[in-house]
Amino acid sequence: MSQILTGILDDIRTEYVQILQHSSGLDPFLNAQKLCQNQLSISTDQLAKIINEDPNLLAARAGELIRDLQQAENPSAGHIISANIRSAALESLLDAAVHYGWLQTNAEGAIQIGDGEIEAADALLQVSEDYSQSKTALENISKPGVSVLNTLIHGAETEFIKQLDSQVLDAYSLAIEVAGAHSVFTPEEIAPLVIENPLLLGLRADDLVVDDVFESDPPAGIIISSHITQMVIDHLLELATDRGALALDGEGQLILPGNEDQPPLIH
Repeated sequence: MSQILTGILDDIRTEYVQILQHSSGLDPFLNAQKLCQNQLSISTDQLAKIINEDPNLLAARAGELIRDLQQAENPSAGHIISANIRSAALESLLDAAVHYGWLQTNAEGAIQIGDGEIEAADALLQVSEDYSQSKTALENISKPGVSVLNTLIHGAETEFIKQLDSQVLDAYSLAIEVAGAHSVFTPEEIAPLVIENPLLLGLRADDLVVDDVFESDPPAGIIISSHITQMVIDHLLELATDRGALALDGEGQLILPGNEDQPPLIH
C-alpha cells in the first residue's frame, strides 16, 4: 500500500477511536461515514502520488460505491479510486468498532447497524472531488525534456511512418494496429503517466470502453488507457492525412475506408 495513504488511514483510525471513546461508542457507523467523507477528499495531485506508490489502485472499479448520482453514471477514474479508498477506510473503522465493542456482529459475522444510523449516513452531503485542476500538471508542462506521453506517441509515430508505405493494411487500419501495439494497459504502465499529468484522473469512460467487456464497470486504469490510445490513433491519422494516405471530405472530416464512419472502440 502507498505510504501516503497508509498514513492518512492510520490518522483517521486514531481520530475515530478517540471520538468514540469520548462519546462512549455513540453512533459508530455514522461517525465512521462522516470521517471517511470529510477526511478522504483527496486532491488531484495527492491522489496521483498515492497511485504512483500503489499502481494497483488503477484496477479499482466503481461497483456500487459511488453514491453521488451526478458521478455514478459516468464516473471519472479519480472518483472510482477515491470511492474505493473510502470503502476500504470505512471497513477498517467498522472493524475497529467491533474490536472495541461499539458494534456487534450476528451469527453469520455480519456487522449489525441500526436503521437510524444508516438513514442518517445516507442523508450526509456527498462531496465530489474536482479533478480538473492540478498544480503538478501545470509545472510539468513547462519542464524541459521529453515526457512519458511524448515518448509513447513518438514510438508509435516512428513505427507507423516506417510501415505506412510498405504495409498492406490501409492507413486507418494500420493506425489502429500500431496504436494498439503501443497502448498502456497495466497499472504499472499507466501510473507514470498519471504522476506526470494528474489531470488524467478526470477522464471518464464516455463511449471509448466496450461495455460488455467490463460489464459497464471498467477499471479506472482502463478508462485512462482508452483515452491515451485514442489520442495516439488521432495523431497517427493526422500524420496519414498530412502524407496523403487519407483524404478529407468537403467538411474537413476524414474519409475512412469501408463503413468506418464511427471512431474505434479502444477496449
